Amino acid sequence: MAKYKTIIGRAETINFPASMLQGIPAKTDTGAYLSAVHATDVEEITKPNGKKILSFNLLNDHSSVTSSRKIKMNSYTKKTVENSFGQKQERFVVKLKVTIAGKTFRTEFGLADRSKKAFPILLGRTLINKRFIVDTDIAHIDHKELKVKLKDWLKKDDLNDSEEES
Repeated sequence: MAKYKTIIGRAETINFPASMLQGIPAKTDTGAYLSAVHATDVEEITKPNGKKILSFNLLNDHSSVTSSRKIKMNSYTKKTVENSFGQKQERFVVKLKVTIAGKTFRTEFGLADRSKKAFPILLGRTLINKRFIVDTDIAHIDHKELKVKLKDWLKKDDLNDSEEES
């Protein structure tokens, strides 16, 4: 572990080097325990030998990104997550390799439909802890470019903060 933590802002861009996806906008949420990533077509498949794999489209059909990847994994779990309203939902959780603020590491993400959220990725405490310090006064993301892509979604997303997982 590094001697000093890196400062990140309320919004960052992250890369998925193994999937060759770069510059993905992410919202930092210190109230959320688990990070979440937009995924579609999430399906647990049982192979003829009885082993199960998880298939999903990473970042598919989210308005803030232009590319996505079909992913198949044999290592995954299911976890129950609870939002700030107390609603529980079971989600598949996968470990993905990411690069944020120059640091590359593997971390857990809950697969979620974030198509109605401005940011396709939510960075939670399990990702932030022991790696980063959050300064809410900064954002290492081009908000002008994001606003062009997302129109009025940033304002809407700020209003929906209380719906994020915690």
